[in-house]
Amino acid sequence: MTKKRLGGIRVAAILAALGVLAGAAYAGTARHSAKVTNVQIATPAKTNDYGWNQVGVSNAKAAAAAAGASFKATTNIGYDKTDVVLRQLAKSGANFIIPHASGFNTSAKKLAPQLKVPMITYDDPKLLIKGYLSNITTSSQEGAYLAGILAAKMTRAHKLGIVISAADPNWYKMSGGFAAGVRSVDKASKMYFVTVSKYGYDDAAGGKRVASSVIAQGADVLMTMGDGATFGYLNAANTQKTGHKVWMIGDIGDLTPIDKKRVFLSSVLWTFTKQYANAIKDINAGTYGTHGYNLSLQNGGVSLLKTKYIPAAVWAQIQKAKAGIVSGKIKVPDCSTKGCVDNLIK
Repeated sequence: MTKKRLGGIRVAAILAALGVLAGAAYAGTARHSAKVTNVQIATPAKTNDYGWNQVGVSNAKAAAAAAGASFKATTNIGYDKTDVVLRQLAKSGANFIIPHASGFNTSAKKLAPQLKVPMITYDDPKLLIKGYLSNITTSSQEGAYLAGILAAKMTRAHKLGIVISAADPNWYKMSGGFAAGVRSVDKASKMYFVTVSKYGYDDAAGGKRVASSVIAQGADVLMTMGDGATFGYLNAANTQKTGHKVWMIGDIGDLTPIDKKRVFLSSVLWTFTKQYANAIKDINAGTYGTHGYNLSLQNGGVSLLKTKYIPAAVWAQIQKAKAGIVSGKIKVPDCSTKGCVDNLIK
């Protein structure tokens, strides 16, 4: 074989290799910027909680519809088979998966790049992988601050309860914001801070037990955070036997449809729709995984529900405080521990 022939073979081989590499690079780029056509969400619990699971599914469905994508929800999967479920969703054609719980983060971080399907996580801003992984955080303490003002203005007993279902950083953030909101207008009212259990998110019986204990101590406005435990809080407010009106403020969702005894005063609402939609746009543009998303008062991801039970003058004061938070004039503390909340209550 001549040198010329060998050189020709080498050139052909090099060109072929470059072609393969170019093709691989193109395929990678195409995969990253492929249009989202199939959105799927997996939730840890049932979607009848008027909270985390229900709101997540309804908001994801709305974002998918706005993007012209199909949608499917796989619910009540618990936490022991996350990997299996996420693999199934990817295999079924999902090209944007929402593993809807911070307890799913580890699986999402591992599987998104492995399965080459973009996924979104929660609460950890460090979870970023270009093309495959991003996160949603919340400034929920801002909405809870407004709820604190509302509670301070509505209490007659000057005793307030903060009831959380689990030792969850989000609940601590909201508890701290609530306490700070109360103290901004009321330095004297007593606040009781109780937890159902370490992982009592869906413990309705436990929710009723601890809420009832706070009501028995005289609290007439409760700031409650739960998921399924929320039904226990509502039951406690409905069946209180202390002789005084007890108001309940909820979180994430709107309990108005099941408020038969007129005790549901308001809720710190979380709305994911806009940020899910932004994530889909970023996936389509090939920029996903370069930044996270946040729910705040300013972008409408966090808000305080206005109900007919809130007096106009109180609502006006709440709106003034909201403007102060959005402008930066009011700084709401961002707690992540029980100790931080305890200090704000004191």
